[in-house]
Amino acid sequence: MKKLLTALSALLLCLLLAGCGSLFEKEYVSVTDYVPPAQAESDAGEKVTVRNMAELKKAIISMVYEGSARGSIAFDPNYDGNASEDMEMACWQVRTQDALCAYCVRDLSYELEKIVNYYESTISIDYTSYATELSNIVRLPYSVGLQDILSAAMEENRSRVTLLIDTSSTTTENVRSIVLDLYRKNPTICVREPQLTVYMYSGAGRQRLYEINFRYGMAEDELIRCKAQLKNLDVVSNLGAEKLDDPHRALAACRYLTENCRFAENAPASCFDALIQGESNSEGLALAYVELCHQLGIECRIVHGQYDGVVHCWNVIRLNGSWYHVDVSRCYDGRFEDGFLLNDESMWNDYRWTISSYPACTGGLHYADLTEEEALPQGPNGDEDSGEDGRQNG
Repeated sequence: MKKLLTALSALLLCLLLAGCGSLFEKEYVSVTDYVPPAQAESDAGEKVTVRNMAELKKAIISMVYEGSARGSIAFDPNYDGNASEDMEMACWQVRTQDALCAYCVRDLSYELEKIVNYYESTISIDYTSYATELSNIVRLPYSVGLQDILSAAMEENRSRVTLLIDTSSTTTENVRSIVLDLYRKNPTICVREPQLTVYMYSGAGRQRLYEINFRYGMAEDELIRCKAQLKNLDVVSNLGAEKLDDPHRALAACRYLTENCRFAENAPASCFDALIQGESNSEGLALAYVELCHQLGIECRIVHGQYDGVVHCWNVIRLNGSWYHVDVSRCYDGRFEDGFLLNDESMWNDYRWTISSYPACTGGLHYADLTEEEALPQGPNGDEDSGEDGRQNG
């Protein structure tokens, strides 16, 4: 009997052990470290994954260029660097080494959070209130197209132009010089010389951002009206220029100004004042002469220098390949020989100018040569009188 009980006990123990083993086998779970999948850049630009410092800065700059106020960055589990240190450094470098960011970002803040074995950062970007909308910023690879953009801005009476140039060495003074040169070559582009305020923001290398503010000295509706007056003024047709050669065209334009514009050194200085208002100083006369010569197809430039030790303006024109000085202000009262078709040598007694800034005037034509041609007797067909022998005078 004792042996039977011992055998039954052993059998029961085996059954119990087999049941426990079955229970343990069903509840066993294998646990491994969680590795999140790498996050590619989303279509909405909400989150990007970065693997090093260069990608981190690029991601932050992209948010600014897109005008985003917030964005998320995930650091790859195998990120090459220290996420906390690099985040602080990247924000500082973006604000100081990228021209657009230096211009329009007031503050760049972030929150950094560790998620299992990687970091994730939320970026907040606070933009300056005076920054132009990013969509209105003109971006150029080089400064080659700068003149065309500034010219178009003045033609359209724009009060501000913001340019981001990837590679540029242009300074704020260069910008002012470009605008002034455009105005002096095309005096009708503005009613009067525009006043500028230019701000430049530098990036790493030669990246530059320029905020250029124009002031035209009058309300926009008045500016539009005055420019229309200039463009509608038809002087050339009244000169009979189609029948004249270039020297006589240049003389006709000079005569027009002496007959239709009062000269006074304390008068306003613009093409508009000379041609529309009928009174201007030497600069206004010179700008008006540039415009008339342009309409006549004659190359003409304004000269800023001195006459008798006083600040004064006049012109240089190109006739038949040679350059000459023309000072309309000295041609009044019929004294054209004092100011029309002069060379450098005859000017140096009373005038001073920066020689290297203007072409040398060495032409051999004189005002007297034009008046002699006008005085020649005309034949019945409009030709020079052929004389008694019937041959044309040479």
